[in-house]
Parts: sequence; C-alpha cells; structure tokens
Amino acid sequence: MKTYILGPCSLENYDLFHSIATELVPIMKGTDWYFKGSFDKANRSSLHGKRGPGLEDSIRIFKKIKEDFPGIRLTTDVHEVWQVEKLAEVIDLIQIPAFLCRQTDLLVECAKHFDKINVKKGQWMSPQNMIQGVDKIKETNPDAEAWICERGTQFGYGQLIVDFAAVEVLAKHYDKVILDCTHSTQRLKASGRTGGDGELAKKYFKVSDTFGYDGIFAECHPNPPEAYSDMDSQIEIKEMIAMLKEDLRKK
Repeated sequence: MKTYILGPCSLENYDLFHSIATELVPIMKGTDWYFKGSFDKANRSSLHGKRGPGLEDSIRIFKKIKEDFPGIRLTTDVHEVWQVEKLAEVIDLIQIPAFLCRQTDLLVECAKHFDKINVKKGQWMSPQNMIQGVDKIKETNPDAEAWICERGTQFGYGQLIVDFAAVEVLAKHYDKVILDCTHSTQRLKASGRTGGDGELAKKYFKVSDTFGYDGIFAECHPNPPEAYSDMDSQIEIKEMIAMLKEDLRKK
C-alpha cells in the first residue's frame, strides 16, 4: 500500500493544524497516511525565522488532534536525543531531519522508542552513504521499520535535483523509500533565502509511482505565502486534495 506523509511544514498552531486535518481526514480515510507537522523548525537560515510552538505546546496540540480525529496517525521530526521519549507518547512515525541523518545517538534513541523511523537523506549524501544508517536502527531494534526519504541531492551551491535512479539502490536496504516532493525543489534565491517551487513539487507528486517510490512526502498549507517556513514549496491545500483524489482513484 502506498504511504502518504502529508501536512504543513510547521504545525504553527492548533487552529491551523486542525483546519488542515479537517480537509485531509475525509480524503485519506482507509489509506496509509501520516499527518505531518514540525513542532520546531530548528534549522532556519535566520536566527529570527519562525520556528513553531516548541515541544511542550506541540505535544498538547498533538494530543488534542488525536482526540478530535480518532485513529489519526502523526509524524514530526526530532532534533535532540532528550526529545525522543517525550514524543513517543503521541507520535506514530518519527522523522530524522536531513542535517542529522548520520547522528548516531539520535538514530539509536529513536530506534529504542519507535518501530517506524523515517530518515531524511542529507542533500550531500549519496545513496551508498546512507546504507549504514539502517544498521544503527536495526541493531538497536530489529523489529523497527527503517524508511529513507529522498529530499534531493545538492547540485552546486544553490539547487537540489532528484536522482530517480537512487530508488533501486535504497530499496535494497530500507523498508520504504519515500519521495519528498516539496523539499526536493529547494534552491537558493538571489536574496540568499532558501526558496522552492510548488509547481515542480506537484509534478514530483504525480511521477513518484513511475519511478517505484513506496510513498510520497508532501507539505500543504491553506495559504503558502503566509506559512512560517517553506512558503515557496508547499502545495495549496485545495490543489493537494485534487491531486490526492486523482491519485487515489488510480488505486
């Protein structure tokens, strides 16, 4: 069954997170879907960039969302070892950010508390470089599923590209290979700010099956230009729903 990881980049606040869940839940019922929202965007380019509600407030939001939408499964990224156990009470799939994809202590701690771990491939990492990360997870928790999320490969200093041929290499070692449709479009703007391309993200969404990915990761927002982060690459929620309906009709 195809896996979908969908939701806003930053969960921002309860009202926004709830509104997006309200749109997605009726569409995604019966699918292998995880609702995504970051509690802290800890790697913003600027010290003054919006980071989100933080761990404690977000845990309260996660719990409330689970009360509001029984059976919903949640995912978020984690940045520090001490955060892992706290998230285990509310999160179903834990995500390792790309910049921390080789952080041994974080991978091991996640494997101790989670049975599903989604590792974002670092932009500078070849598929072959990512293989040993599986060992850190599986040797700690043999029953854990280790997923790898392709979020683009660095092309020069300012652009990411997707190496579709990498799917076959990664699939030999990871339980699932996921295509990050939105972050894979990132590129450096003339202003020095990290930008993206929501139109390209939609194209990646549509071709993921062709190249054999087990699922897609795609961020959506009711008004991307006002999003806390990744405003250029997130897909407007109504457009996301239209694509999901088309995609699910093919199943």
